[in-house]
Amino acid sequence: MTGDTQSGDRGSAVATAMPHGTAAASPGAGQAPHPGTLLGLNFGFARARVLGTALELDVFTELADGPLRDEELASVLHCDAEALTRLLNALVDLGLLTGDESTGRRCTPLAAEYLIRGRPGDLSAHFAEVLGQWDEWARLTETLRTGARRSRLGAPQQRGQQPGMFAGTYPVAAPVAAEVVAGLGLGPVGRVLDHTAGSGEWGIALAASDPAAEVTVHDVPELLDIARCHVRRSSVATDRFSFVSGDFGPRQPFPDDTFDTVVMANAGRFAAPEEAARMLDRCVRMLRPHGTLLFADVMRTGDVGPGQPRAMIDLSLLVNTAQGGLRSPQECRAAMEHAGLVPKKTITQGLTTALTGQRR
Repeated sequence: MTGDTQSGDRGSAVATAMPHGTAAASPGAGQAPHPGTLLGLNFGFARARVLGTALELDVFTELADGPLRDEELASVLHCDAEALTRLLNALVDLGLLTGDESTGRRCTPLAAEYLIRGRPGDLSAHFAEVLGQWDEWARLTETLRTGARRSRLGAPQQRGQQPGMFAGTYPVAAPVAAEVVAGLGLGPVGRVLDHTAGSGEWGIALAASDPAAEVTVHDVPELLDIARCHVRRSSVATDRFSFVSGDFGPRQPFPDDTFDTVVMANAGRFAAPEEAARMLDRCVRMLRPHGTLLFADVMRTGDVGPGQPRAMIDLSLLVNTAQGGLRSPQECRAAMEHAGLVPKKTITQGLTTALTGQRR
């Protein structure tokens, strides 16, 4: 998992634990632990495939306007009715649909919020990107034995090839960005560059925190279109935003000493350390003296366990990127100092850690 849910990432922090209805009980003295957790892990690939197939068929979107009986839905989706019924029953087991073949199927609130294409909470494009990693994960044993990394994902200029990964988690990422910005208490942010904008959540959060802020949203064209859509849907005035496409090539996109605040979010973990450092150095040069850099990413904080799947995200970066990986806040802070920043405040919200620094 590489994304954030924050986004984020080639890989999502969406976890399944045990089969539906399986209880996790602590064994008593002399009792063997119940294998339900292991059975759930072993069958997790099948549940992921059920979700992926339902998204490919647009099951949830077709049910957005109301219930349909299985035969009606099969006709609309051009599927075999008997086979589709089995899939729909599985989706009921997973808590994504309600009803049966005679009364009709409906989306549950969870599916209606996040799995219907075009709605504000739509995460379907992100889930599709994660499920597209199927073959890469199938080679995990080979990767561990040889250390060979076959995936080429991670080069900044290729971000547009996976829009669902780099800009598909806005419903999850936007509240995190808003909480982090509020927690940092940056005050007036002035002229802002959202350098690796993705879905635009950081620029929107900064604009909401400072009514006088003017935000330049920068990313590859495919992601810039997504960010533009989220700005239009947000509560901030659109005339405070400008959109500039870039290719993350050798040329710096803006002159030195241009911005009061620069954001580099959810890009460094996908790239090699030297590439991430190069991007960071450019961000610092584009800051005015005493300007603020906000560097946000999923980092190795030592916080592990249920609800904090950093180890799985790090493993996903091994599987799905050429040179990516999680770095510690200390490593990122050292890179910021090397680039010419004086470290300031650090805050962690969920999986996201944000470091700030002031240009010398």
